[in-house]
Amino acid sequence: MNKKLKILYVSIFCVLIPAVLQTLPVFILKPMVAKQIKGKNIVVYYQNGDERGARQVYDNLENSAEEIRKKLKFNSSKPTNIYIYANQKSLWIRKYGFITILGAPNWFVGDNKKDKVIMISPYAKVSGYDNDSILRVATHELVHTINYQINPKLSYWNDNGVATFLAKQSPNKGFTKYNSIPTIDDMKSENEVYFGNIGGYQYSYTYIEFLNKQYGWDKVLDLITGKETYNKIFSKSEQEIYKEWIDYVKLNY
Repeated sequence: MNKKLKILYVSIFCVLIPAVLQTLPVFILKPMVAKQIKGKNIVVYYQNGDERGARQVYDNLENSAEEIRKKLKFNSSKPTNIYIYANQKSLWIRKYGFITILGAPNWFVGDNKKDKVIMISPYAKVSGYDNDSILRVATHELVHTINYQINPKLSYWNDNGVATFLAKQSPNKGFTKYNSIPTIDDMKSENEVYFGNIGGYQYSYTYIEFLNKQYGWDKVLDLITGKETYNKIFSKSEQEIYKEWIDYVKLNY
């Protein structure tokens, strides 16, 4: 092997190994020495010493999971895996890898990995969250896992709108003074940071709430599947629905 080729191989090795080590935790979701609570609809994996938090998540989601599946008309005998971590750092590493040592968003307390949920314990100490709000996050992420299985290409806007709506994360009256109503182009963004910055969680909730009240839940389900156009579902264009939604937000919030 000539010297240049050897240097090339060593350089590639030096780049690949750190990259693999950095991302390895992203693929290992189970906490160290994981215990589990298994039910019909969910399986909760948790760390030793967090039995109380795991039990609370299980009690909260085992029954609500069945209700949410029925609401979304999702039939599956496969339970949803929920991975609970004692603190944010452990969660961050599973989401972003070891790069989070350099920093991670403080608001991040839960997510879904396709059909799996990762989250912190409801008893973790996190600024801006309490036990109840973390449990609502658990329900929110559970909805995401089902939405993913129904339509993995569901837009970020509609996915979060349905998740906040079914998790009952309704926005406070007057929230619109903090963010302008998103444009129809804003609603098409798949950037989670941008989505959060424009008040996407609150506004997407009102969008699904509006569609449900004005056109019925079956129409919302048709939208989730992504198999039909706005014209086919609502007999109106997306732009017409958007204008109606703006009027709804101005009247109600």
